[in-house]
Amino acid sequence: LGHAFLRHIERCRVILHLIDATGEDPIGDFEMVNEEIRKYGSGSLANKPQVVVVNKIDAAWDSENHEMMKAELSDKLKKVMLHTRVMWISAKEKDGVDDLMARMSSYVNNVKEQNSNAISR
Repeated sequence: LGHAFLRHIERCRVILHLIDATGEDPIGDFEMVNEEIRKYGSGSLANKPQVVVVNKIDAAWDSENHEMMKAELSDKLKKVMLHTRVMWISAKEKDGVDDLMARMSSYVNNVKEQNSNAISR
């Protein structure tokens, strides 16, 4: 990842990983990005809350295997994530996008409030 991008996310309250479900190695991609985050600067970026969003679920699997493949990817993600915040969307079909936006807004506000409370103590 570029240092300019990593400097930018230092200012963010939450890191959102957008994973392409149609990618060759979504788990490897996720791990690579997190490794870069861990290596950057003092490593403090790795302590930021993270949310994983798996996109292109409309195109990733055929309808017969959809639930099984989604469950398989979910299990693999949970083994490499340090949290359980995973959402599934199809941006193209707008499936899950409104829910994602609402949940992210709420989550970022909660993190912001927690940070404010921690600073004021």
